Amino acid sequence: MRTKAVSAKWLAAVLVCSSATASSAAPQTQVLTFELWLAKAERGDASAQYIAGFMYVRGQGVAQNLPEAARWLRASAEQGNANAQWSLGTLYELGFGVPKDYAEAFRLYGLAAPRGVAEAQSSLGLYYLEGLGTERNYGEAYRWLRSAARQGLKEAQLGLGRMYENGLGVPHDLVRAYMWYSLPVETSTRNTPSQQRDALAKKLTQDDIERAQAMARACLQSNFSDCN
Repeated sequence: MRTKAVSAKWLAAVLVCSSATASSAAPQTQVLTFELWLAKAERGDASAQYIAGFMYVRGQGVAQNLPEAARWLRASAEQGNANAQWSLGTLYELGFGVPKDYAEAFRLYGLAAPRGVAEAQSSLGLYYLEGLGTERNYGEAYRWLRSAARQGLKEAQLGLGRMYENGLGVPHDLVRAYMWYSLPVETSTRNTPSQQRDALAKKLTQDDIERAQAMARACLQSNFSDCN
C-alpha cells in the first residue's frame, strides 16, 4: 500500500466520506453542540464518544485535537462501536494522534469489517493484499475487497483490478482487471482519469476493451451485484 500524503484536514475528509457513496462512518453531529456531545460521552455513551472523537478530528465546535480524538474513539471502540473501530484504525494507520501501528490498525479493521463497515472491509482487504500488520493472504484480500467493492468503495475496486491484472489469488484476467479499474471512473462525478486503466488499455485489443466496458455497465446497472 502506498503511503498516503495526508494532513489533518485530509483525515477529516476521510472520516466524513471515504467512498463513492455517503460514508457509513460519518455521524450526524449537527443536532447537539460539542459540549453536549462531550457531556454524553463522559457519561459513557458509546455513540456520543464516537461523535466527540469525530468532532475533535474535524475541529467541529472545538479546536482540532487528534490525541483527544483518539482517546474518545478508543473509548467508543472498546464498547464495540464499529465505526469508531474503523476510525481509530485509520488514526493508527496514519500515525495521527497515536503512534503509527499497522498491526493495531489491522486489528481494529478486523473488528469493524464483519460488522458491515465498508471502509473497514476495504482497508482490511488492502492490508491482506499488501501484508501490512499481518501475513499476506490473497483469499482474505479478495473476500473483503469484493465486499467493499460491491458497496461502491473505489479503493476496493482498484484493489480487485490489481489482483486480476497480476493474478494475485485469482485468475490472471486483464479484461476483468480493466472492468474493475473502470468502475471508479464511471461512478465519479468528475472527469477523473484512471492511470491503472489507461496503462492496462495498452495491453488489450479494442474488442477486449469493449467487452470490459460492457461488463462494467452491467455491474453498475445491477448496483454492483452482477460484476462477474
